[in-house]
Amino acid sequence: MPEVKVDGQTVAYDRIDATPPWRQTSTAIMFIHGVGADRDIWCDWLPHLADRYPILRLDLPGHGKSEPWAGIMPLSFDFYLRVIQAVARQEEFDSLVLIGESMGGTIALYAASEIPEMIRAVATCSTAHRGGTLQNVQSWRDFMTTEGLEAWSHDMLEKRFMPGAVEEPVRNWFHGAQCRSDGETILAMADVLVRSDLTNKLERVIAPVLLMQPDSSPFIPLEIPAELKRLLRDGRLKVIASAKHGIACSHGHECAADTRDFLKEKAVA
Repeated sequence: MPEVKVDGQTVAYDRIDATPPWRQTSTAIMFIHGVGADRDIWCDWLPHLADRYPILRLDLPGHGKSEPWAGIMPLSFDFYLRVIQAVARQEEFDSLVLIGESMGGTIALYAASEIPEMIRAVATCSTAHRGGTLQNVQSWRDFMTTEGLEAWSHDMLEKRFMPGAVEEPVRNWFHGAQCRSDGETILAMADVLVRSDLTNKLERVIAPVLLMQPDSSPFIPLEIPAELKRLLRDGRLKVIASAKHGIACSHGHECAADTRDFLKEKAVA
């Protein structure tokens, strides 16, 4: 699996290129997962997008094949921006479509505001632009300290999925991914999220943005993505009914099909 080193931190990713040889493009899709997941959360998305775009899937620090956050410097959105740029440079892509879930979506919006010339489009699932609005995140440290990472994971599964929303093997995979994640990295990410406020940066996002939001996220009330849409130059909001925070997994096929249609409509090559 390829890697990049950014600020002394090794970050793993993979590249999937199933595009036909006659479909030449310098634009890739980069998938960015959120807290507790890894690059395999996007498996259901691949059949809808991999025939049209080369795919890059990140494992953020502390998740999947990437090493835990080393704490050499404070974790920040600027670090994640440098990771995005380093992977694109190493794989020789001039432009990107960023697709992110939860914190991965916030990272994507931040990148689109900082390097607008490079980001062709953004799609997010269950994403907020203001961390002060995030409910149930502040208590993670106390929960992990008193109950442990496995108990935190079980609690998170209830917040991610409605009963019966995913099959048991999928639920078991997500539980395993969360338990294999590094707890201290998760808490560092939570600190970044809670302190975040992209409100004044969003006017610099020129890429079209598709916001996909569940109607019953325990973390993000619906007024937040509605506000986010109003702040974007070219934003579209889709609300998924009877769903909790984990729509990138529970509604992967639906979200991927909507993203494919959105990119086609916006003529993203």
